[in-house]
Formats: sequence, C-alpha cells, structure tokens
Amino acid sequence: MPTYAVAGVTGHVGAVVAQTLLDQQRKVRVLVRETSKGERWRKRGAEVAVADLGNAHDLAAGLRGVEGAFLILPPMPPAATGVRDRAKRMLDAMVQAVGGTDLKHVVFLSSQGAQHAEGTGIVVLLHDAEQELRKLKTPVTFLRPTYYVENWGRALPDAKEGLLESFFPLEFRHPHVATHDVGKVAAELVLEHPKAHRVVELAGPEEASSAEVAAMLSRLLGSEVEPVVEPIEDITPALTHVGFSPEMADLYQGMHQGILSGRVSFEHPEAVRRGKDGIEQTLGAMLSRV
Repeated sequence: MPTYAVAGVTGHVGAVVAQTLLDQQRKVRVLVRETSKGERWRKRGAEVAVADLGNAHDLAAGLRGVEGAFLILPPMPPAATGVRDRAKRMLDAMVQAVGGTDLKHVVFLSSQGAQHAEGTGIVVLLHDAEQELRKLKTPVTFLRPTYYVENWGRALPDAKEGLLESFFPLEFRHPHVATHDVGKVAAELVLEHPKAHRVVELAGPEEASSAEVAAMLSRLLGSEVEPVVEPIEDITPALTHVGFSPEMADLYQGMHQGILSGRVSFEHPEAVRRGKDGIEQTLGAMLSRV
C-alpha cells in the first residue's frame, strides 16, 4: 500500500489532509518538526517523521519511499525580516529534497493570486514558491484557495461584544473558503497522478461582504453585531504594535490592498472548484471554540 506524506499537520489544512487520508485507510506519514507534535497522529495510526521543511536532508529522509506528498511553505514568524530571501532558502531545500526522491506527485498549498509576481503582498512568497517548484520533474499540483473564512477568527471576540472590525468596505463582496474544504480537496488531489504541473483554484460555495458576515454573526449570537470599517492604511501600524516587523506588516497590508484592487484573484475563474462548507456554518463552528 502506498504511503502519503503530509506536512503542516499542526495547522488547519494539513490536519484535515492527514485525517481524511487516515479515514480512507491510507498509509500516512506526518512530517513534524518535533516528535511531541506527532504523538496524537501516531495514536491515530500515522507514521511520524521529524523533518524541518527548510532542511533538505531532513525533508528528503521524510519523503523517502513515499508515493505522494502534501507540502506547504511554513508560515513566517511575525517579526521576520528578509522575508523573501528567507523563503527562497526554504524553497531551495524543498526542491533539492523532492528532486532526490521517487515521489510521483506533490500537492503544494499556494494561494489565489499566486500567478502575479507583485501587487499581492505576502502572497508573493507563494508566487516565488510556484516558480521554484516548477523546476522539478515531479508533477506538482498548486492548490490555490481563496480567502479563508477562518481569517475572521481574530475578530470574533469583539464580535461577541457587538462589533466586527474589518479592513474591507461594508459592501465589498469577495469569495471565502473554509480550511476544512481546502484540506478535503488537497487529500483528493494527492491521490491523483497528473503527468505535469497543474493549478487547481478553490473557493467555497458563496461570497460575502463584511456587512453580510456581521449579519451572519448576529444570527449565530442572537444579538446585533455592527460592522466597523478600519482604514486599510492602519494595518501596518496595528501589526507592528503587536510585534510584527515593518516588513511583515507591510506584506499583510499589501495582501489586503491586492484583494480590494482585484489583483489577488483567480487566474482561471471559469475552472474554479467549489467547496461545500458555507461561511455561516464555518463561523458557527468557530464561535463554539472562542
């Protein structure tokens, strides 16, 4: 029986990928940086490999004997500097590691807008990743989800107090997707055997504005939630105030500007796959954990 390696299992998407494959009775090897982070997966029947995704030797060992893999670019620490160069070093290690294995297929978690080399804020790191991974002979599926519903999570405590803060205009509608859907689709894709690199773009079943999200939260909480729009220029100072480097803060502000301008968009809108989890359904599950 073939084995499938899954990175990012401490995050929302990777955890769903691994669990979905285990539920299908597939052999799964989770890649974690520390043994302790893999213990719960070992109890569920997965093999655990300790591997730093930025270390070519570690990653190659973790991928040895594997049929397919789900890989990510690890999130940058908030205080990181030299971000693009730092990501490039990790990607070089990933290309070296994958190129030295017999992997048949890689699914890489990218993002909507990754087709652009500029004007997308932090998404540009995933553009760079796609460019580097396209050097591989191993077929890579670039999974590009849209804006995560879970991005509203940081606003939920205030929403419970009656205010939903957002940097998007009240009536600006844009697609959302639940990370559960992203993980389910990624698990499907990793079992496939494409002959060449490909892009799969993913959205949820609906779009919503911040005003509509506030209305959903009002229904879920049984009390009025008022949407409040903050100036997009406030993102950088707000993030630096809580410990982000100016470089990282600017990248997140740039992403929001890219969404508003339409730069962070689907490359092939006619071919976008659709998940099943609705925004309100996902918000309801999130509120139960706040």
